[in-house]
Order: sequence, then structure tokens, then C-alpha cells
Amino acid sequence: MQLSAERVWDSSTGVPGMLKHIPSGRYYSRIQVGGTRTMKALKTRVWRIAKLRHLDKIAKAERQRQRRQRVIEGRGLMGDLVERYRTDYLANTTRAKRSKASLKSTIERLQRCWRLCFGTDIRLLKPQQITANHARRVANYMHKESEYRWHNTKNARKGYGAVTVNKTIELLHRVLRIAVETGALPALTFELDPVVGEPIRKHEERKKLRLPSSAKMQELFAQMRVIDYKLPEENPELRAYLIDRAAESADFAEFMAYSGARVGEAAAFRWEDDLEKSVILRGTKSEHSADREVPKIEALRDLLRVIRARRKETGQQLKGKVFSIKQCREALTTACGKVGIERLTHHSLRHFFATICIEAGVDIPTISRWLGHADGGVLAMQTYGHLRTEHSFAAAAKVKVGTAAGR
Repeated sequence: MQLSAERVWDSSTGVPGMLKHIPSGRYYSRIQVGGTRTMKALKTRVWRIAKLRHLDKIAKAERQRQRRQRVIEGRGLMGDLVERYRTDYLANTTRAKRSKASLKSTIERLQRCWRLCFGTDIRLLKPQQITANHARRVANYMHKESEYRWHNTKNARKGYGAVTVNKTIELLHRVLRIAVETGALPALTFELDPVVGEPIRKHEERKKLRLPSSAKMQELFAQMRVIDYKLPEENPELRAYLIDRAAESADFAEFMAYSGARVGEAAAFRWEDDLEKSVILRGTKSEHSADREVPKIEALRDLLRVIRARRKETGQQLKGKVFSIKQCREALTTACGKVGIERLTHHSLRHFFATICIEAGVDIPTISRWLGHADGGVLAMQTYGHLRTEHSFAAAAKVKVGTAAGR
């Protein structure tokens, strides 16, 4: 029997704004946020706990209201302005999910480094208290003194890279621009590249790609399939699993090297996406890279043909995901050491694909589309506007200069 609308919610909880959902017995808060009434789950059936959580949400909503009011009236603090920027950024539907996640880390980094550098909470400061000297000093602190752990590693590193520092200082600059727009600040207190004085941002030169030759890459993929340790003879199932795993890791790496797929795109590749003359890569980074069609180069066509034949021999269905693994980092690193080349990453394989396409004469804008870039080839030109040493020597050998008669 369905409950009537009047009986779904019980407002007689003794706490204003706190309701009880009768069917589930859980409590909810009815809060006015930004002119809109919303229901917030308190995630409990216990009245005492629900009351405390409800009061917390009421207090949080009031703080948000006061923060918005201060920004509107042109007297917002840095914390208010950062929250305004964060809210607007997350509400932008054109932003990639990864960019939105990165913003949270950048905000936390700015607050932490500012506190360690100056001993104050930047959120409590007025915009006019932020000067060029402050921005330059915190930037230098991040470059040289700040310690952090990379991906929760055991040992801490010292000094952020220029890209990270630039991103953090740019966030500070954007927040101050909101202060100017809302009237909290008459003019920007500093520019990113001031004409007078030492630059706030450190220039970071783009590293040249150093990729092995095509022959060395073939040796690498072959090494990934080799198991040079003793396999357990008494456990044939484990033995077969390890052999298949090594082969699939090599196939995974080759697929990335011959298609230009990102690691997430390779892991998501399905047999249904293997067309006659091309493959469909389901983009995972942004809307610009989603579901792009990449023509099959000869090496990719041969690789998929071999994988398909091997699966048919073992009776596996050619449906769903092609690879059961999501990465091949460990196998790739180990094989690099054995063949004597610098360590390659998943992204190095994507670089390799772009490089061999450029050397084959494919134009940069076309390669950019195959890679899922949305800038028409700007990033690709900056990254791949070079030739490997092997290709340079081969090209130079083709240059002929006529000799003078009688020489």
C-alpha cells in the first residue's frame, strides 16, 4: 500500500527544519541554500545523532550565506573569493573532470604553502593584503623549500616543479581578479609577469623526447613476452596464467604504441571498436577526445590480427574488452632495464606513435586529431616538433649537393 503525500514526511521531530522519512525511518534537513530549498540526507535513523548533524548543516548553510553576502557587498575575504571561484569552476560543464579534481589539489596547495611560508591563513586575509612580494616569496618557497610526497611515496621531495608553481600562482591571480570584479579590490596588486622586478613565474623548458629506435622498441616488446625466471612445474594453471599475463602486457603496450591511445583508452578498448580500416578509441580525458576514429597503421593491423587468432585458438569469445588488464607499468619498466634503454611510461608509448607518424610524413593537425587534442595541433607541434636522431641522420643522407666541374 502506498503512503499518501502527507504521511511520507514527519515534521514533528521537535527540531525546526528536520524531517523524518517515514518509509525508511531516516532523517533529513530542509535547508534554504542560495534561494533554493533543498533536502539533505542526515544518513541516520537515530534522532540524537540526526539533530547534531542537522545543526551542523544549518551552521554550514549560514556560513555559506554570509560568505556570498560578503562577496556581493564587495568585502569578501580571500577564503570567500576562493570559494566563489571554486563554485563557478565546478559549475562549468565544459571543464574536464580531471581539471575539476586538479583544482581541489591546487587550492589545498596554495593554502598549505602560504601557511608554512608566512605562518598565516590566507583564507582570513583581505585581498589588498596580498602584494607582489607575497606572491613572489610564496612562489620561491614552493620552488626551493616546500616538501611534498608524490603519490603517497615514502620519501618526501623538496621543491615543486615550475608547472605546479605556475598553476598555484595563477589560481591566486584569478581569485584576485574576482576581488576586482566584485569591488573588494580597486586594482590587481600584481601581474603574473611584472615589468619591474624579478618574474614571479619560473620558465621551464620543455624536455626533448628521447625515444628508442623502432628496432629497439621491437626488442622491448619481445622482451616483455619473455619469462626468465623458473615457472612452477607442479602448478600448470599458474604457469599458464603467468605466460598469458606476460603476453597480454606486451600486447597492451604494443596497442598503445601503434594507436596513440591513452592508458585508460587502451583498457576500455573493445572488440566491437575494431573496425575494418580503423579503431574507435573511447576518450576518457575530455569531451574533445571522446569516441575518435584512428586509422589502423600496418603494425596495429598485424597486432590485432595476431591477438584475434590467438583468442580463437583458445576458444575465447571476441566480444567485450580486448584486454583484461588496465596497465602494464611494471612489465614495461622491467623490460626497459633488460634491453638497456631509459625507462618508458605508458605516455611514452603514445609519444612513440606520434613520432613514427610524423617521420612517415603525416601532418601535425591530422596527428593531433588522432591523439584527441582539441587545439588544432599546437600542443603536438610543441611536443613532437623534432625528429629522432635515427631519422635525422637518414634524412641528412638524402641531401645531395652538386659538385663543381673539374673538382
